[in-house]
Amino acid sequence: MKLTTAVLLAGAAVAGVGAARLVQEKRHQQARSEIALAQNQINWLTQVATNYDLAKLWKPATVKNVEEYMQMMHANQQLCIFGLRDRLGFVSQEKLHFYADWVMNREVCQKYWKTFGTLRADAAAGDKRAERFTEALDSAARAHEQKSSAAAAAGSSPVR
Repeated sequence: MKLTTAVLLAGAAVAGVGAARLVQEKRHQQARSEIALAQNQINWLTQVATNYDLAKLWKPATVKNVEEYMQMMHANQQLCIFGLRDRLGFVSQEKLHFYADWVMNREVCQKYWKTFGTLRADAAAGDKRAERFTEALDSAARAHEQKSSAAAAAGSSPVR
């Protein structure tokens, strides 16, 4: 191999390593930004889920009372933590549906989703990963709603 060819190949290898390093750094920066933004949101949700006066200021008119809103904000906090795990790549496609079902098995999460699910879907629009996450939650919420309706219908039918 000629010296000039060896030098060009070495230069190309160094450039390739440098490009890979830049891509990796960009991914790490994106993850750090996701974590920082999620931490801000989770901190705020902690405040509104535990501070009656603050919750009273933010409670929408569609929610019956402040205590219920505080409970829903706690559910939202759990969904945000779950969402962060998903955005950072720690939740596989298979586990996404398992976790969504597990979360939506909680009545407070069902209430939250019934009240704010459309808002979450609107916020996720255009972000493929967020849309996938939101669809998994929505699918689980609908499945639990159908189970509840079927159970209620079976319980209300006359026993012979």
